[in-house]
Parts: sequence; C-alpha cells; structure tokens
Amino acid sequence: MKVNLGYLGLLLGLSGCVLGPDYHEPTPAIPANWQAEQGTDLQRIAPEDLKKWWQKFADPQLDNLMTQALQNNFDLKIALTRVEQSRSERSASHAELFPSLSLSASPQRNVNPFPGLAPGLRYNQFQLGFDAVWEIDLFGRLQRRAEAADANLDVAAEQYSQALVVLTADLARHYIEYRSLQNQLRIIRSNLAAQQHTLALTEKLFKEGIATRTDLSRLRAQTQTIAAQIPDLEAGIAGRLSQIEILLGKAPGELAGSLQQTAAIPSAPGREILSSPADILRQRPDLRVAERQLAAATAMQGAAMAEMYPKISLSAFLGMRNTDLDTLFKSAAFSYTTGANLVQPLLNFGRIRAGIDMAKAQHSEAYLGYEKAVLEALQETETAMTRYLQEEIRRQTLVVSVADLQETVHLSERRYQQGVAALLEVLEAQRELYAGQIQLSQSEAATATYLIAVYKALGGAGGHEEAPKHQAAITSTAAADPAVYR
Repeated sequence: MKVNLGYLGLLLGLSGCVLGPDYHEPTPAIPANWQAEQGTDLQRIAPEDLKKWWQKFADPQLDNLMTQALQNNFDLKIALTRVEQSRSERSASHAELFPSLSLSASPQRNVNPFPGLAPGLRYNQFQLGFDAVWEIDLFGRLQRRAEAADANLDVAAEQYSQALVVLTADLARHYIEYRSLQNQLRIIRSNLAAQQHTLALTEKLFKEGIATRTDLSRLRAQTQTIAAQIPDLEAGIAGRLSQIEILLGKAPGELAGSLQQTAAIPSAPGREILSSPADILRQRPDLRVAERQLAAATAMQGAAMAEMYPKISLSAFLGMRNTDLDTLFKSAAFSYTTGANLVQPLLNFGRIRAGIDMAKAQHSEAYLGYEKAVLEALQETETAMTRYLQEEIRRQTLVVSVADLQETVHLSERRYQQGVAALLEVLEAQRELYAGQIQLSQSEAATATYLIAVYKALGGAGGHEEAPKHQAAITSTAAADPAVYR
C-alpha cells in the first residue's frame, strides 16, 4: 500500500488553519481599594488563610462539623460527579482529533448487478479486517470543540469549588444561629426564673397587705409573656439543627446529643478580613466559572464557522476478502483499500449561518454574564464588609449597655427591698435588661454572620485542600494557553 506522503503532509499543514477568534482572558476595570476599608485599621487577609477561615472562630465543635460536611455533604458529591461527566466529555472531544480503528467482520449474499453478463448469478462475500477513519481537521472544527470541552471541564471544577464556598458558609451560619437561639433561650429561662422569684415575693407581700393587686397582676402578665417565647425558640433551635444535619448528610436527630449543651456564640477577630478587589477575580470560584464559560463560548464560535468549509476524511481497510469462507485466511485473500471523502455544504437553507449567529450571541451572553458577575462580586463584598463593621460597632455598644442595665437592676432590687422604690421600677429595670441581653445575643450572632458573609464574598474555602484532592486529575488547557478576549 503506497501513500502519497507529500499529499498527506499538505493536509496536515492545512489542518493548522483554525477558524474563529482566539480567546484572551478579559481584564475588567475594578477599583484599587474597597470603600468599606476607608478609615479603618483592617489588614488584608492572606489567600491561604481563606482556605480554612472558620478556624478563626476557634470553636472545636464547628471545626468538627466542617470536617464531617466536607466528607459527607451530598451537594459536594453531586458536584464531583459533574466533574467526572465533564472529564468524560473532554476525553471524547479530544479523541475526535485522532483516527479511529475498528475490527469488522461481514458475510454478504450478493446478486449479480449486471444481468446481461450472467443473469441470475448469486455469490457470497466474506470480509474480516480493520477499518480506519480519520477526519482531517482542516479548519479547526474539532480543535475548537476540544478547546470548549477543556473550558467546560474547568467550569465543572470551579463549580465544585463554589459548592465548597457555599457549604462552609451555610454550615457556619446555621451553627451560629443555632448557638444564638440556644443563648437566647438561656437568657429567657434565666429571666423567667428571676420573674418567678419576684412573683413569689410579691404574692407574699400581697398577702401581708404590702403589695397591691395591680402590682401582682402586672408581674403575672409579664411572667407569662416571657414564658410564651420559649416554645418559638425551641422550634427555631430544632429547625437549625435539622439544617445542620442535612448539610452533614445525616439523618434527623443524629446530632441532637452532641450539640444539645448550650455553648457561647463563637466570634472571630475580624481585624484581617480584607482582600484587594483584584484578588477576588482569582479567589472567587463563581467568577472563574463565568470566565471559563466565556472561553468555551469563544471556542464554539470557531467550531460553528468551520461548518461552512469542506470536511475531508481518509479511510482505509486492511484484512481478508473472499467468496469462500474456507479460503478466507489464505494469502490470496489479503486485501486493502484506501480512500478519501470530501463533503462541502452547498444548500442548507441557512442552517450553518444560523448556527454561527447563535454561537456569536452565546458568546456575547457569556461576556456580559462575566462582566455582571464581577460587578455583583464587588457589590457583595462591599456590602458584607460594611454590614460587618457597622454591626461590630453596635455589638460593642450593646456590651456596655447590658453592663449598665445589670447594675441598674441590682440597684433597683436593693431599693425595692429597702422600701425606697416601687415594684414597677424593678419590673421596668428587669424588662430593659432582658431586652438588652436579647439584643446583645442577636448582635453577636449578626456580627459573626456578617463576618462569614465577608469570607464567603472573598471566595473563602474555594481553594480548600479538599478540592485539589478530588481534582488532582483535572488538567486545564486554558492554564497552558492563556485566553484573551477580543
């Protein structure tokens, strides 16, 4: 079998003609600094510190829950299967660039197609051998499709990282809310016990003719009002616990024993929460998803344009052919064929042009989606930082306020026992203290929750070690061939 090497070399040379725009990574305009950091003493956080940001809360129980969630969360497992799907699609796309070889065997019963020469002649034909087919990618249709598959694999990998960001933030937030409700319940029960003690004292004074019925009725009503808040808080605690169990992939009730004991609301030092606006382009997986989607859409433009040009394929057969099965494996039965096929679209009623227009529109959509994602990321980060800083100021104010209210209650109770103050003064002081303690507990939870939102906005946990462990086999062509948007 002779092959024209010059002709084959010409085809291979032409296969370097790749249609469509080459991709270049976009460089959106972003500010140099955050507005929220003006006038503060906040320091910039190192990217490696974002991998396990929840450890800054110094809560062993939270650390343990995170470890379980990273191992058992179903959203992470689903995201990982999507990475595997994309990897398979990428392998299939790259395989189209190479020849395919298959083993074929076929028995045929034929009738003479020329009746005038030998009318009614029938004969058998047996064939066994190898078929090879190779499409010469002259205009880059297959190469562009492979580039799009590379980008789509990166998209799936970054979506896995984004699932890590969402999981860690949601778990920490639910845990903070769970601890906050526990502490609010503790405050209410403590306040209820104090009210019941005062009620018992007032009932005794009423029997002695010292306290009035009005004082007794008012105190009873206030006691019942406090007691009525307990069922709602208990229901909220059960709901938060259920949410945590779902995130950990556990059945209802499995965590009840380990989290039943009330613990303090975890807090983290927020002096190092800032990262530069440029850093979030590298740290946030959702922005990397949008950028990789843009790369895939750019590649698909070239694949659509290549549909307008000829498709050339080479084929070959090497094996045995004979009309007699008994002599099929004789040397005389050896056979080979080679061929080439060219297909040039002529009339398709605008189908190819419509495909090109659609690919361009999808590219525009991906580019606009990326620009929008960048703006939303900047806005989300600014908002989270501002809320955290302002809530931290409010929390510090409430700490001082609660301390003053505790002193006020202590003094008013002494005055009441000495007969200097009325019961109404004591009740009002207790009510204000109770309200202040609840506000402080809620503010502590809000401060921690807003700090979690900051870590999430900065792409925290997106580079966690768990992600590379699952993605070790994922390779990115785009990393080796940087993309540029034109």
